[in-house]
Amino acid sequence: MTKKYRIKTSCPQCGCSGVSHLSEQEIIKRYGDVPNIELECHECMMIMDADVEEDMDVDE
Repeated sequence: MTKKYRIKTSCPQCGCSGVSHLSEQEIIKRYGDVPNIELECHECMMIMDADVEEDMDVDE
C-alpha cells in the first residue's frame, strides 16, 4: 500500500483553505524534493507554507 499525505492550507490573509491527498511521488512531481511546500492562495495571491502530514484516513 502506498503512503498518502495530506496537504492542508489556510490563508492567514483571506481565510480560504484547502486539503489535498497525494502520494509521495505525486508531491515530488508537483513540488520537487524540498522539505517544505509553499503555495499561492487562489483568492488573494499570498504565498503561504503548507502543512504536510501522513494521512491515515485514506482507504485504497
